[in-house]
Amino acid sequence: MSQNVSEVAQRLNRLNAKGCNFPSLILMTDSKRLPDPSQLISRLPQGSAVIVRHETREGKIDLIHKIKKLCAKHKVKLLISDDVSLALSLRLDGVHLSEKTLKKTALCGRFIKPKAQFFVTSACHSLKAIKWAEICMIDAVLISPVFATKSHPDGRTLGTWKFANLARKGSIKKYALGGITSKTISHLRKSKACGCAGIGELI
Repeated sequence: MSQNVSEVAQRLNRLNAKGCNFPSLILMTDSKRLPDPSQLISRLPQGSAVIVRHETREGKIDLIHKIKKLCAKHKVKLLISDDVSLALSLRLDGVHLSEKTLKKTALCGRFIKPKAQFFVTSACHSLKAIKWAEICMIDAVLISPVFATKSHPDGRTLGTWKFANLARKGSIKKYALGGITSKTISHLRKSKACGCAGIGELI
């Protein structure tokens, strides 16, 4: 991981996550690009987070069993995608909701935290999704894609200005996701992001 990414992310966190013990970096697993983050966990700053996003429940469980002690050793929060019951049964630090799950939750009302320290994030691609997150009282949202990614190099991106504008909306904390590198993160220095998230971009 580029030290510059870490330094800028921690600076953003100090400026924009005041009063909240939120991670500055969030590493996300991917069944193809990062199926096993074990080698990277020790290189994350203390207080960072890992979100396990494997496609199957069994795959998530297997990976969590493999990295849970490692995360605890390096004081890295461990979250799982779209499975609150599994997060609780495995005694994880929180859960990450897809935008689809977020929308369904918003239509039903706010998200009920099972415990105060449970960290809840969600994916967001628009202002409407940010409003859903606020209805659900989510802790933070991951706004994407900010820049072009290796997964979708020709996909439509928000860019610096649109991300910065979304990051100013509402009071919920925002993370930049998508194409974050030591070069691109420099464009986010003046944004209201409280950190950044990524897969291979943070390596």
